[in-house]
Amino acid sequence: MVGPMDTQRMLPEFIQKRKDLKITSQVSSARKWQQYPNPGSITQSQSLGFWRHLNDELRFTLSATQEIDIKGSISPFGEDISRITLSDHSLPPIATRTDIVLDGERIRCSVLNGGIYYLDLVIFHGTEIFAQDIQADDTPMNAQKTAEYVISRMVNIIEWMRRSSS
Repeated sequence: MVGPMDTQRMLPEFIQKRKDLKITSQVSSARKWQQYPNPGSITQSQSLGFWRHLNDELRFTLSATQEIDIKGSISPFGEDISRITLSDHSLPPIATRTDIVLDGERIRCSVLNGGIYYLDLVIFHGTEIFAQDIQADDTPMNAQKTAEYVISRMVNIIEWMRRSSS
C-alpha cells in the first residue's frame, strides 16, 4: 500500500501536467456550460434526426480518411445501428470497427479492440442537439464533431496497432 505523499518533494512533472490540465479542463467545462440553459428532454424524432445527420457526417469523414492512407466504410443495420470499419494498407493489413447504436437519448459505441463508450444526447435552446462523451470530456459536439470524434478514436487504434506490429 502506498502511504501519504511526502509534501517536501515536488510532484513528478508528468503528474503535475495532468493535474494542471484537469484543473484547466474543469474550469473550461464550467464556463462552456454556463452559456447553455439546462438541457431538456429529447423526443424520438429529434434523436433520429441527429442520428441521420451523424451518419451523413460519418460517411463524409470516412471518405476523407483516404488522405491518410486509411480506408473506411459505414454499413447501416436497420434504422438505429451502423457499423463503421477502418483499415489501412500496411503489411499485414490492420483493421478495426465500431458498432454505433442509437439507444434512446444516447449512442452506444462498441469498438473492436477498444471497449465500449457512450455518447449522451442533450438538447439546448429547445432545438439544438449535441452529443457528449461524459467519460472523456463533456464538451458538447454537433453531428460533424461527433463523427470526427468517433473516427478519430478509431484512427488512434489503427495507429497504435501499427506501432505495436512493427
